[in-house]
Amino acid sequence: MKCFRNLIDPRESCTNCVFRGGMSGPIQQQFVVWGLSKSESEIAMLLLKGFALREIAKLRTTTEATVRQQSLQIYQKAHVDGRHQLAGFFIERLMNICGESE
Repeated sequence: MKCFRNLIDPRESCTNCVFRGGMSGPIQQQFVVWGLSKSESEIAMLLLKGFALREIAKLRTTTEATVRQQSLQIYQKAHVDGRHQLAGFFIERLMNICGESE
């Protein structure tokens, strides 16, 4: 059976499924693997959530130029070319995990 078999109660899904425990933990673990600082991790999570650089700067009470520079550092550490590839990195893993059979 696929892990999507019981979306009504995701606790009943396979142990690997992100619906069981959410993606925050695995995402944060990947940020550690990439060597992101705490600040970079926070910005990366906001980027993944779809916030614009201007919004992130406002939330973090910093300049948009600072957020842009930190975003470039995140992309470099993650070996991606931008926000879309960053999101794609996690979407690809989500699809692989939830596509596994039990």
